[in-house]
Amino acid sequence: MIRLALPKGRNLEPALGALRAAGLGLAGFEGRRLRQTLPEDGVELLLFKDWDLPLYVEHGIADVGIAGADVLAEIGCDLLTPLALRGGRSRMSLIGTRRELPPAGAQIRVATKYPRWARRLLADRPWGLELVRLSGSVELGPILELAELAVDIVQTGTTLREHDLEELEVLSEVAPVVVVNRAAYQWRRAEINRWMRALEEAEVVA
Repeated sequence: MIRLALPKGRNLEPALGALRAAGLGLAGFEGRRLRQTLPEDGVELLLFKDWDLPLYVEHGIADVGIAGADVLAEIGCDLLTPLALRGGRSRMSLIGTRRELPPAGAQIRVATKYPRWARRLLADRPWGLELVRLSGSVELGPILELAELAVDIVQTGTTLREHDLEELEVLSEVAPVVVVNRAAYQWRRAEINRWMRALEEAEVVA
């Protein structure tokens, strides 16, 4: 039985949709239970917060999981990432209260949940850069003038419009990604590959 890690947050519904399209019935799935066995599908499901899931897969607690590319880019786990889902996509964007980017040579403070990734994404910008890590409501950084800009996930843009913020630039696409523990792949290669083929044949991966 494969242990499958699923994220609690915005990627849960796209993950469930992709798995069902690939042939898993997921009968009896309960979104509030952190651990549950689905014998008909041959899986044990574990539900984790987005930021914890890659670590559990890396350490072999789960064999396979689905995690956001944003989290993977920030924490840098040693995992196989064979596929990205079509559904649940968003973008990592540069956000501000003005329509224009700061001029070259400006000293800029940027609020973000993703300081490591943001530093890489902005490495070639002609600004003096200071990153401020926030754990929630990153858009408040520029609104309350803690920072000139923010780097954050944008899905529909509704939150930005409601707060008179501008999406200045898309820095990267963000997708739910299938992650596989390296050791699990070695000893369950055939079974995991069947899952990957089923996802591909269902056309739910890019």
